[in-house]
Parts: sequence; C-alpha cells; structure tokens
Amino acid sequence: MMKLNLSRPQDIMALLVRRKWWVVLPFLALSSAALLMTYMLPKMYVSESLVQIQQRDIPDDFVKDLLAGSTDQRLSAVKQSVLRRSNLIEIVNEFEGSMPEYQKLNLEQKIAALNNQIELNPRVDDSIGNGRLPVVYFRIAYRNHSPEVAQKVTAKLTDMFIAQDNQTREAKVNEATTFLSNELEKISSKLTESETRLKNLKARRRNSLPDQTSLNLNSLTRLGDQRKANAEAVDRSEAQLITLQQIIAATPPTIPRQLPVPAVAGVPAARNPLVEEYLKTLAEKNALISNGLTEKHPDVEKALRHLENLKTKIPEDELAAAMAPKTEKSVTSQPSVISEDNPNYLNLKATEGQLIAEIRIRKEALRDTMSEIERYTKRIEEAPESEQELAEVLRQNTDLNKQYEEMKGNLSKAQLSGSLESNQQGSALRIAEPANLPLSPTKPAKPIIAAIGVLASLLAGIVLAFVIDVANQKMWTVSDVETLLGTTVLVEIPEIVTPADVAEGRRKTRKYVASLSVMSAVYAACLYFVYIHQSFVLRQLEPVIKRLY
Repeated sequence: MMKLNLSRPQDIMALLVRRKWWVVLPFLALSSAALLMTYMLPKMYVSESLVQIQQRDIPDDFVKDLLAGSTDQRLSAVKQSVLRRSNLIEIVNEFEGSMPEYQKLNLEQKIAALNNQIELNPRVDDSIGNGRLPVVYFRIAYRNHSPEVAQKVTAKLTDMFIAQDNQTREAKVNEATTFLSNELEKISSKLTESETRLKNLKARRRNSLPDQTSLNLNSLTRLGDQRKANAEAVDRSEAQLITLQQIIAATPPTIPRQLPVPAVAGVPAARNPLVEEYLKTLAEKNALISNGLTEKHPDVEKALRHLENLKTKIPEDELAAAMAPKTEKSVTSQPSVISEDNPNYLNLKATEGQLIAEIRIRKEALRDTMSEIERYTKRIEEAPESEQELAEVLRQNTDLNKQYEEMKGNLSKAQLSGSLESNQQGSALRIAEPANLPLSPTKPAKPIIAAIGVLASLLAGIVLAFVIDVANQKMWTVSDVETLLGTTVLVEIPEIVTPADVAEGRRKTRKYVASLSVMSAVYAACLYFVYIHQSFVLRQLEPVIKRLY
C-alpha cells in the first residue's frame, strides 16, 4: 500500500485542491441541513416570578419557631412537594389545550416534559438590609414555546408554591404539637407510675426510711435499757425465790391444835360469823344450782370464789363442825388435838407463787423486749438499702418531673407557634415579582448553533476528502514518486491530451453535472419535506433538542 505523504503544507493544500468537490459538496449539503434545522428549532420563552421569604413579625424571644432547619432545607422540601405527581397532573390538565407539543404524548411523558421545563432555585441577596438579615428569594421559572402559556404556568406554580409552603408549615407545626402532646401523655403516665411506686415504697418501708433512723436508734436504746432492767429484775426475783424456797423447806407445813369441847345437847354453842357467812353463801349457791344454773354461770362462779375465800379464813374444825349433820342425841366429847396448816408456811407458799408469777411475767417481757430489739435492729440494718432504693425512685421521679415541665413548656410554645402560623404571621412567603410575560425568546441560541453546524459541515467535508484520497491513492506529484521509489526524478514528461481524451472528459463532466443536479434536487426536496413537516421531525429529534435547552 502506498504511503500518503502530507509532510508539507503544500501537500495538504494539493490534497484539498484535488478533492475540492468532496469538500465543497458535503459542506454545502450538511451546512444547508444544519441551517434549516437551526431555523426550525422552536423558540423557547421563559417566564419568571420571584418569591421572597418574609421574616416573622413576632420575634423568636416571644414565640419560638418550631420549623427547624435552614432556608434551603425548607425550600427544598417545598420544591419536592410542589413538583409531586398530583400537582403536575393538575397543571397538565389545566393547560394541556394550550400546549400542542403535548397532544401526542402519554401522561407519563407529559409529566416528564413539564417537570423538565420547570426551574425552582433559591437566591440570597446580601446587598439589601443595611446589616440586617439577608433577604432570601426563590426563583420560579417555566419555559414554553408560547410566552402566554409560560406566564400562566409560572403564575400557577407560584400560587401552588406559596399555598404548599403554608400547608407544609401548618402541617409541621400540627405534627410537632401532636407529637409533644403524645410525649407529654407518656411522661405523665410514667410520672404517675413513679409517684405510685414512691408511695408504695414509703408505705412498705415506712419504718426503715432514712428519716426514721434517729427514731429507731432512740427506740433501740430505750429497749436496751428496758431489757437490762428486766434481766436484772429476773435475776433478783430468782435469787429471792431461791432464798424463799430454802425458808419454805425449813418451815413445817402444819402445826398441832387442840379442839374445844363440844357444847351440851340442847345448848347451842357460839358460832363464828365467818361460818355463818359461809353457810349462807353455800345455801345461795345451792339455790342457784337448783334453779338450773351451771357452775360456769357468773353468779355461781362468784359464789364459789367467795366460798373458797371464806374456807381459807375459817378453821377446819369449826367448818367441819358446822357442816356435820345435827343429831338429837347429845354426847359429851373430850378435848382432842388435830394438825392444821401452818399460816407462815401458807404465807411463804403464797409469796413463792407471787415470785414465780413475777419471774414468768418478767421473762415474757424480756422476750418481748428482745423481739422488739431484733425488729428495730432489722429496721436500722435495712435503712441503707431503703435509702438507696428511695434515692433511685426519687431521682427517677425528679427527672420525670423535669421532663414533664420541659415538655409542657414546649407544648405551650408549639401551640403558640401553631396559632401564629394559622394567623399567617409566621415566616411566610410573598410574591416579590409576579410572573412576567416574556417578549423575547431565551433559547435556543440560533447563531451559535448555526455557526457550529457550518463548522461541523466543513470539518466533515475535509475528513471525507482525506478518506477518499487515502482510499484512491495515486502519485500526483514528483515528491510522491521520489518518496515511493527513493530516487531523484530527473525529467518530468507532461501529459499528452488527444481530442478523444477531451471529448471523453466533457462527456464525464456532463454526466457528473447531471448526477449532481438530480441529487441536489432530491436533497432539496428532502429538505423541503423536513421544512413542511417540522412538528414530526422535531418530535423524532426530541432527545437531541432537549440537550440544546
């Protein structure tokens, strides 16, 4: 394969001259198509409106703004809300009749096209305010082939944007209020449970609470003294009992006594008054029993106790004589000696019984005192555990009370903020500049596009000429021969042209001109067809046209 020699500018110019028609004809064809397509590109009008974020009338010191987040976050949220599917469908349904380019699109394509033609961008102006907070604007723009439609859709979007922002702010404030109300109810329920737990704890450990420690210690000291006193009293009583039992052991239980001579028959002897009272009480007791009363009846028990008391006071011989049956015969008795209870012995035994009873009572009291000491000791030992448990419950109760008060304050602020938003006194939006009617198109930049098309056509023609020359290589110049053969050309013989060659050349020229004329006519017809059916062609080239806008 022969090597193309383009080492010198003269070689390049020679190639372009040789293949001039491969440069000119594609250039004319492509540039005319590019110019026609540029002319056919629809004009795009952009209508804009400017929305300003108006600062709140009431400072945050009085009513806190619950809508946390930056302005960009707020506007981004509203932008997403405005551009949601339902709102775009509403705009399409309202203005579809004024948008012929949407006639043959399905619903999804219409929504996508409308979304691509809407611009929502924030803008901050720091030059206004004289040191105050910067003024924040929001630019709403819509582009369309019709300036009237662009203005109407932009106005619609502006109204929707402001309304959506108000709804969003009110909804967020209401959500915050509802959330705080629910949280307040939860904290209130937890606080009630904590107070109930605290109340139950105090009731369950009322005797071992920290504030009872001093009282328990005093009671324990008192019980210790009481235990000591009881123990000493028991020791003394037991010592007295031992001494008394020794005395009782040395004392005879009975002593001898001489009975008096009984009286002569028919002559009543003088009777002891206690004997008379004994016989009288015995008769009353027998009368009560004969009336059907039992020995457990209070009156009968009272009579029996009285009889037992009298029995201890009346000598046995006198009581036996009084209780002996009377006979009509009288005999004369001789004095006799009998044994009777020793009063000292009886007194000592009674004292012994009293000492035993006292010792028993003292020991019972000592046991009760020891039980009380154990109970109070346990209370004192449980005091640290009770204090720790009480401190934990009190800490939880304090935290819940603090949370409750804070949540209650936040709820009050939220309610004030909600009232402020409902009255449209919050950080609302206002239209700084309404949607304008565009008088001149903004896109596309047809001169630039036409220039790019012409340059691209020229470049395509030059590239095509290079390709054709490479595909049909010949030796055109002396340098080509020298390069190919590696020798120096000494003589150059000019081409010999005969009349037949001239005739053949003219015939080929006419053939080329005719072919070129036919192709030019066909190409022109195609361009005319494209011009006549602009809408169809533009729909087919919609993906490419979108990139230009």
